[in-house]
Amino acid sequence: MGETITLLRINPATGAQTSERAKVLAVNGGVVLQIGSRIEVLRDDGLPVRVIFDKIPPNLRAKPTLSITVDSDRAGTRPATLSYLTSGLGWSADYVSLYDEKAGTIDVQGWVTLTNNTGTTFDNARTLLVAGTPSGSGATPRYRPRPQANIRSAGTESAPREQLGDYYLYPLPERTTIANAQTKQVSFLDVSKVPARKVYEFTLGGFQTMTEPASAASVIKFTSSADGGLGDALPAGTVRFYQRDLRGDPQFIGENRIGHTPMGSELGLATGEAFDVKVQATVVSRERRSSTVWRTSMSYRLTNARAEPVTLDLTQRGLDWYWDETRIITESMKSKRLDSDGAQWSVTVPANGEATVTATFETRY
Repeated sequence: MGETITLLRINPATGAQTSERAKVLAVNGGVVLQIGSRIEVLRDDGLPVRVIFDKIPPNLRAKPTLSITVDSDRAGTRPATLSYLTSGLGWSADYVSLYDEKAGTIDVQGWVTLTNNTGTTFDNARTLLVAGTPSGSGATPRYRPRPQANIRSAGTESAPREQLGDYYLYPLPERTTIANAQTKQVSFLDVSKVPARKVYEFTLGGFQTMTEPASAASVIKFTSSADGGLGDALPAGTVRFYQRDLRGDPQFIGENRIGHTPMGSELGLATGEAFDVKVQATVVSRERRSSTVWRTSMSYRLTNARAEPVTLDLTQRGLDWYWDETRIITESMKSKRLDSDGAQWSVTVPANGEATVTATFETRY
């Protein structure tokens, strides 16, 4: 405002160009110009016109710029740090795990995926990631589905990471440049030969007869402990599992998500359904013993078409349905009571064979 500019007008009929010098009087609510002795408003009326500046205006930037005004009662050079919140920057964690079934180990690489949608480029920047779930006052509450029980036991070990309140800090080891609209990956975890084992799991939600066998879940178990585990706290993310085929090529065998996981946690991640390990449950009998007591006899047939024996953790749920109380009165092998609602049998199924578990439940209403 107050500067002199040149207006270049084009006659749409003839194409002739005429130029006029104009002084900018106001820019709020429209551009008001003084051209000679007349006052004119520069309107968007569709007529060809260009504004030519004699020099670059001091407040015009070639890229997005943050400007601040500083007030000081003393002259001189002072060090200053400017901190501000911005949207459009984000990161997520992903894990690549190579499972060696014969050796009973996994190799795990953790990758941070940085995304920049701020409209500007950050050059050679120091990057510090905060792992956790900070609340924001402007955040809209979202429905959170019940997570899978991938963390079987939460750890109690302190990770060798800097903590900020209830969060962990993950500084990237080197400065990084990330352009606007760019996605970039940086490694933050690389661990080899971590002990791991595969088990099979199957859960029934109630007493029911299955019309056909169903596949058990294939689950890989390992720990994030410093002793015999990954040795770190793990930010929430997706874990993708690979296994080498007979030619030595890694093949994708499944993926699952983990939440923010303390160091020392026991994890069990389902990678998919087992092709050769099946379960079929049958209600053998259901007897009413009195007006408030029922007895249900169940038979579970477990089959294994693999060339080696497998361990299958069979879980019966539905033992605690609001007003009733269910207990096991007879069983063909000893179970482990997980909680008031579930009991579990750990069954070894022979190679190319089968195993049967039977149990009788008494329910009091």
